[in-house]
Amino acid sequence: MLEIFFYTYLTSILIFSSGIYFSKIVLEIEKIHNVNLFQIGLYGVIFLSFLALIINFFYELNKFINTAIFIFFYIYLFFFQKKPIKTVLVYSIFISILGVFLLSFETTYRPDAGLYHLPYTNILNNEKIIIGLSNIHFRYGHTSIIQYLAAINNNFIFNDKGILIPLLFIFSCFLLYLILECLKESNKPILFFNYIIISFICLKLNRYSDFGNDAPAHIFYFFLISIALKNFKNLNKSNVSEMFLVSAYVVFNKITLFLGSFAPILILLFKKKINYFKIKFLIFLILFSLCFFLKNFLISGCFAFPIEQTCIKKVFWYDIEEKRGSNAKVTMLENEAWTKGWSDQRENRKNFEEYLSNLNWVKLWSQNHGKRTLKKLLPFLFFLSLVSLILFLEKEKKNIILKNKNYFVEKRIFFTLLFINILGSIMWFFKFPVFRYGSSYLISSIAIFFTIVLWNKLYSINIFKLRRVLGYFTFFLLIVLLSKNSIRVIKNYNEVYSYSPWPKIYSETENKKIKSNEPISIDEKFAFFSSNEGLCYYNSPPCTHMLNSQFSKDEIKLKSIKGYKVFYFMR
Repeated sequence: MLEIFFYTYLTSILIFSSGIYFSKIVLEIEKIHNVNLFQIGLYGVIFLSFLALIINFFYELNKFINTAIFIFFYIYLFFFQKKPIKTVLVYSIFISILGVFLLSFETTYRPDAGLYHLPYTNILNNEKIIIGLSNIHFRYGHTSIIQYLAAINNNFIFNDKGILIPLLFIFSCFLLYLILECLKESNKPILFFNYIIISFICLKLNRYSDFGNDAPAHIFYFFLISIALKNFKNLNKSNVSEMFLVSAYVVFNKITLFLGSFAPILILLFKKKINYFKIKFLIFLILFSLCFFLKNFLISGCFAFPIEQTCIKKVFWYDIEEKRGSNAKVTMLENEAWTKGWSDQRENRKNFEEYLSNLNWVKLWSQNHGKRTLKKLLPFLFFLSLVSLILFLEKEKKNIILKNKNYFVEKRIFFTLLFINILGSIMWFFKFPVFRYGSSYLISSIAIFFTIVLWNKLYSINIFKLRRVLGYFTFFLLIVLLSKNSIRVIKNYNEVYSYSPWPKIYSETENKKIKSNEPISIDEKFAFFSSNEGLCYYNSPPCTHMLNSQFSKDEIKLKSIKGYKVFYFMR
C-alpha cells in the first residue's frame, strides 16, 4: 500500500507538471497560481494523452520514451516553475491518500479490462500503430484515448503498475477540483450544481473496479459543464480554449457524448464572440483532432468506428464482410441490440435487425436494464431530494433583489445546458440505454433541473449558510466514500490477500504473466498471439481471443507497408 501511495504521488507530480507546461505554452494562462490547480492537473491528463497518441504513430510507447518524458516534466517543474511547486507537492498528497483507499486490493474493470483495455494498452507499449488492428479484435476499433494515457505511464520507475494509476488520478483530481470550487465559488446556482456532481461521484462512482473507459469520459463531461458555467460569467480567450479542449477530449473518450461539444459553441453565440480563439490553441486542437481520427481510420477504416457512415469502405483493410464482428455495421447492430436487452430473450429469439426494428424491445429492456438504471438512480435522487428539502426550509434573506441582469443571463445558460442534456438523455434511451453509457447526460439533466427549480431559493439563502449546509453533506459523502472503500480493503485483505495489493493485470486469478498464449503465424511470419485460456489481459501483444470465434487463421492476412504492420481480409 505504501508503494501505491508513492507511485500515485510521483504520477500526480508528473501530470501536474505537464498541465502547467501545457497551460502556459498552449492555453497561455499567465497566472497559474490564480487557477484551481486541480483544473490544471486535468489539463495535464489531456496533454499527456496527446503526446502518447502522436508518438505512437512513429514509435511504441516503450519505457525509454516514457521515462524520458517523466524526467523532462520533473526538470521543467523543479527548475523552471518554482512558484507552484509547494502547491503541487501538497495537492499530490491528497490525491495519493485517496489513491490508497481506492486502488488497494481492488480489481480492474471486468470484463472489459481483460477484454480490450489492458491488451490495447500493452500493444501501445510494444508496437507503433498497427493498421487494420480491429480486424483481429473489433473492440480495438473503439478504444478510448485513456489507453494512451495509461500506456505512457509505464516507465522504468513504475513498470507495468504505472498503467493503473492515471484513472485514479482523474477521479481524485476531479473530486478535489469540485470541492475546492465549492469552497471559493460565490455564484450560488453553480455552487449547488458542483455539489450535486460531488454527491453522484461519492455515492455511485466510488469504486476503481467500476471506472473502465466510461468513468473518465463522464468525469470530463461533468468537468466541461462545470467550467462552462464558471467561464460564462467572465469569458476570455483562455477559458474559451479550455472549454473547447475539454469538449474535444470528452469525444475522444466516448463518441456518444458528442452533444457536450455544443455547450462552448452556444456560449460563444450568446456572447457574440465567434472569432475568440488563441492561435496556438487552435493549431493544437486541430492537430489533436486530426491525429485522433486518423488513428481511428488506420486501425479500423472508420473515423469513428463503428459508425458506418464514417467509414471509407474502399481501403483494403476495412472489413466489408457482414458475418464478422470487425465489420462496422455488424458491431453497431450488436452493441445497440445488447444495450436494449437482446440477450434477455428467452423464446422465439430474433436476430439483431429484427429485434431493433420496432419499439417492442422497450418491454424487455424495462424488466432488466431499466430496473438496474432506476436502482442506481434512486439512492442519488433520494439524497438530492433530502438536501433540496433542507435548503427549501431555510429562512430567506430580507429585501433581496432577484431580477437583475446577471440573474436572467445565468438562467439562460442553465436552460441551454439543460436542453443539451435532455436531448442527450433522449438519444441515450433510443440508441444505447445502459446506465454506464449515458450517465453523464442523465445526471447533468437532473443536476441542472434541480438547480433551476431551487433557483430563487438559492439566491435567497446567505452564501455562508449555503456553503455550511452543503459542506456538512460533502463531509458526510466523503466519509461514505472512504468508509465503503476501507471496508472493501479490509475484507479483500482478509479473504484474497496473496502478495500484492495491486489490481491484477495479467489474469483474474494471479498477478503474473500467463505463458500459454499461442503465437499465430501468417505466411510463416509471426502475426499475433491467440489467448487459449480466457481473455488476453496485459499479455503477449498483439493479442486476441477472437480467433476461430470471429475469424479463422486462413481468413486473416498480414503485410508490411514501410515498416507498419497491416491486418486485412481478402476481398
